Amino acid sequence: MDLLSWGGLAAAVVTSLTGLVTLWIRARWRVNQERTRGESLIAIAEALPSGARLRDQRADGSSITLTLSAHTSAGGHRG
Repeated sequence: MDLLSWGGLAAAVVTSLTGLVTLWIRARWRVNQERTRGESLIAIAEALPSGARLRDQRADGSSITLTLSAHTSAGGHRG
């Protein structure tokens, strides 16, 4: 244990834990953003008339296009 001091070991552990916590926070933020986006798209799609088309594009260039069928049943399944 002469080559590795307790201070160096503690610094390595803190650095690793900091990196893991940072990744966890980013993942949680991303999940919340995706959930919010999904909920808003569902609300918009439910408000559109049958046969309508919705295109959503993000700032990063990714997009989604939803086309609602002309035949929808009352009390349709959401989930």
